[in-house]
Amino acid sequence: MKIATVARAGARVLVVLASVGALIATGVAWSVQQHVTTTIVTSDAVTPHPVLIGQAFTALLVGLDARTDANGNPLPPALLDAIHAGPDEGQLHTDTIILLHVPALPGEPAVAVSIPRDSYVSLADGSGKHKINSAYNRGLVAAEQELKAQGVAGPELDKRGREAGRTALIATVESLTGTSIDHYAEINLAGFVELTDAIGGVPVCLNKPVHDTYSGVDLPAGYQTVSGPVALAFVRQRHGLDGGDLDPIARQQAFIAGLTQRLQS
Repeated sequence: MKIATVARAGARVLVVLASVGALIATGVAWSVQQHVTTTIVTSDAVTPHPVLIGQAFTALLVGLDARTDANGNPLPPALLDAIHAGPDEGQLHTDTIILLHVPALPGEPAVAVSIPRDSYVSLADGSGKHKINSAYNRGLVAAEQELKAQGVAGPELDKRGREAGRTALIATVESLTGTSIDHYAEINLAGFVELTDAIGGVPVCLNKPVHDTYSGVDLPAGYQTVSGPVALAFVRQRHGLDGGDLDPIARQQAFIAGLTQRLQS
């Protein structure tokens, strides 16, 4: 099953919201496609549910607060500073969790449901109720303890630990929602920056100016196109918003809508 801990495969998953045929038909789309499919990371975290072309499917889209790339290598400090990643607390939290259902018929709308990161749920590992955004990290830590005892270290340890983390999160979401997940897409901080740069930015519209030193967002009111670190700051802002964690969810949904419009154009 194909996943994306960098932007490239994330674009492939999100493109199901648009017309793939129309996207590939242009020269610009061809160049974007070449950029986003250069590196595809695969995973066995999803239990295979055969989905034929033309059938409905459900995907889990995850934004991971990771300071390493898909191969477990640390991201450059200069990049982390540019995207206002903040201090590394040593925990891989899934701060964005979106369950996306794509219907079989082209005319039917896709449905995306966001799961708040601080929702207390029963984790699939049997450890009781915890915040759902900790399921990934708890699965990773448990697996790494066993792997270290076997002598596994370095990037390989990180890679295999993450695989266990994905499996734990998927099992928890399936148990919570009663839905079988057919596909999984994961994107980290740097990958999100690459994704928005690859498609030339995403249109957003703000009712009022926003400024937040934590996320690094500093944008005027009105319609504008954001990309790279600015786009990341836009979807990561949590401080100074009236609705708490629900406001970032609304922004993420609006951002995906803008991303879809960008791909369709």
